[in-house]
Amino acid sequence: MTDQRIYWDEEVPEPTLVHPAKLPRHADVVVIGAGYTGLSTAFHLAQSGRRVVVLEAGRIGAGCSSRNGGMVGPSFHKLGTSGLIAKYGDEKTLGIMREGILALDYFEAFVKENKLACDYQPVGRFRGARTAADYESTARECDWLGKNLGLPTEMVPQSDQRAQIGTDFYRGGVIYHRDGGIHPRKLVLELARVAQEAGATILPECAVSGWDNDATGLNVKCAQGVIHATEIVVATNAYADKRTQVMSSRMVPIETAAVATEELSADVMAELTPLNRMHGESGRVFMWYRPTPDRKRFIFGGRMGVPGASEASRKAAFRKAMLRVFPQLDSVSFSHFWAGYVAYTTDHSPHIGHHDGVWVAGGYCGSGVTRSLYFGMKLARKILRQPERDTAFDDLPFEAVPFRRFAPHGALAMTQWYAYQDARELRQRDKV
Repeated sequence: MTDQRIYWDEEVPEPTLVHPAKLPRHADVVVIGAGYTGLSTAFHLAQSGRRVVVLEAGRIGAGCSSRNGGMVGPSFHKLGTSGLIAKYGDEKTLGIMREGILALDYFEAFVKENKLACDYQPVGRFRGARTAADYESTARECDWLGKNLGLPTEMVPQSDQRAQIGTDFYRGGVIYHRDGGIHPRKLVLELARVAQEAGATILPECAVSGWDNDATGLNVKCAQGVIHATEIVVATNAYADKRTQVMSSRMVPIETAAVATEELSADVMAELTPLNRMHGESGRVFMWYRPTPDRKRFIFGGRMGVPGASEASRKAAFRKAMLRVFPQLDSVSFSHFWAGYVAYTTDHSPHIGHHDGVWVAGGYCGSGVTRSLYFGMKLARKILRQPERDTAFDDLPFEAVPFRRFAPHGALAMTQWYAYQDARELRQRDKV
């Protein structure tokens, strides 16, 4: 994936970090992973006076923190309200869903308070309904969200959707007024900046090979030597491997990809998204898409095409999905393509807590921008034994993935099955 051209890297210089003359021999907390979760945790710990060292195998934000779509919102649960109620009951469902609102509130306040220059644009998101049944189920879901959480949403019938999006493909949709967009690469670099200013030491290109225990703590082995720590935070998420088995054994990395178009005219951009919103759609294997922060290109993302296939093949899959929604882009080419991994768990839920002697947070199932910053704050409070550290996710068992070695193959098979079901529903819809 190193040869791919990531749009978010364009004209964003690598940060200048203050490196110690030699590897610190001791730390209160070693954080493994310099993405959103790890850097948020490091910031709050360092701000409270703890000696924090962040170790990253690649560059800062090498994983999903520099590759995601930059779309923010409450990040509700993948099972939806009906699925959660069936599994956990009304009270627990309300608690889990409320955490999404709290995470968004926290994210907005943190960005503002710390003056993070990350192109945050609270423009809302239009999510198109592929079928009339999708529209009705979305309306029921939004009614629940409004009554129980006070989330502002607005159903848009197909007759009015051109005011939101330049297509007739959908059968109406919904506006999530509190959603928005950021520049993901800028966000992770701003988090590194404030974490370093708070006193954290950040060491990129310093992979961890493992750790062991002794009578006084933990010995973390990394590329530059050994650091003795009181606590370890594993924040590697979908990029966990055997070196961070505590995380990799509990989640499945699923490859997703994105493309950016060539620059488009102002008139075309205004037609595609009249209100400059973020966009998505219903479906089992869905596409998300958005204007870039400078409003010059469109980015399309999702599980389009076969993971690991050639760039040409993946671009062709994205083109087919794009033209399904925007046939007027037939002559438009893609200037960028990149891929990365998101982490899925057995219960489709993120997790936070203490496992196998270390602290972990992750498993965001593709919706982690706001939640990762929030979890980083909560994880720091747990380590510091501070008030208001609990979450609705604390008592959810973080189970190991059965037959973990074969899980990615199973995930691919399920994705292909879901894509087939989506295509069948569209064929049936178009016959009516």
